[in-house]
Amino acid sequence: MYIFKPILDKNWANCAINDAKRIASQTEPKGLTQHLNIPYIDDGEKAHLLDIYYPEGVTEKLPVIIDIHGGGWMYGYKEINKYFNMKLALKGFLVASINYRLAGDVLFDDQIRDIFASLKWLNENLKNYPADTDNIFLAGDSAGGHFACVTTAVNLNEDMQKDFGVEYCGFDFGAVAAICPAVDLLSPNFLMNVNVPVLLGENWRKSKFKKYLNVKELISKDFPPFYINTATNDFLKKQSYKLKDILEKNGVECKLHYFQEKDNGKYLGHVFNVINPFSEPGDLANTEIAEFFKGKIKMKL
Repeated sequence: MYIFKPILDKNWANCAINDAKRIASQTEPKGLTQHLNIPYIDDGEKAHLLDIYYPEGVTEKLPVIIDIHGGGWMYGYKEINKYFNMKLALKGFLVASINYRLAGDVLFDDQIRDIFASLKWLNENLKNYPADTDNIFLAGDSAGGHFACVTTAVNLNEDMQKDFGVEYCGFDFGAVAAICPAVDLLSPNFLMNVNVPVLLGENWRKSKFKKYLNVKELISKDFPPFYINTATNDFLKKQSYKLKDILEKNGVECKLHYFQEKDNGKYLGHVFNVINPFSEPGDLANTEIAEFFKGKIKMKL
C-alpha cells in the first residue's frame, strides 16, 4: 500500500467534516429550479450523478456552465459546490454540476472517462432543459481546475481521446474558468506530487497518463479563453500564475485576478469564492466568471 495513503485519507476525512459544517451554516439561495441526482450512467453509482440548476420562470434558453468540483482528486462530491453553482445560475445560466469517481477507488484515466460520460449525457439531454447548447462553458476549482484543463485538451485532440478511450463530447467550450487550479502535479511541491501514486497506480512512473499531470504538455493555441482567480492565502497561487504563463505562451486569451482583499479580517484563501459565494469578494469573483463567460457568448445570426 502507498505509504502516504492513510495520511491523505485522514486529511480528506477532516475536509468532509469541515465541508459539512460550512454547508450547514449557509442558507440555500431561493428562486431556482433544481433537478438533482440525475444519473448520467445508470448503474446506481452515486459518483455517476449530476445536478442541474437554472432560474425559476425562465422563458429563454440560457448559456450553460458545467462545473467540476475539486477535492485533491481523492475527495469531494457535487454538493460541496452546490451554493457556488446556485449563485452562478442566478446570474443567468443553466449550471450542470457533476460527480465523478474518486482516486483511491479508481485511477485518473477512469475519472476522465467519467467526466466524458457526463458530457456525453449532457450533449444528448440538454435539449430537454432551457439550455443554449451553442454556448457551453466549463468551470473547475483546485483539482477540478486540473480536470477542466485536461478535459479541454482531450476534447480537442483525437490522439488524447484514443489514450483515454473516449470520444469528442459533441460540443466545444466557449471559455473555461479555472479557480485556484492545480496545474503541475509533477512539480517539486510535495503537496502536489504526493497524490501521483494514488492517481496513476503503483507503476505511475511508466503510466502513459503521467504526461497529463502537467498541463504544460497539453495546452495548445486551440484552447478557448480562460478566466483564472487566486488569492493571497491560496496555497496553489503559483500554479495559477503558471497556468497563465502557459496559456499566454500559446497565444490563448487569459484573464487572471489575484484577490488581495480580506473577508472578516482574514486574507482570502484557496477556492474562496466556491467555499463562500455569499461573501462580497466571493460574489465579486463569481460575477467576474459570469461576465467573462457572457462576453464569449456566440450570438445567433
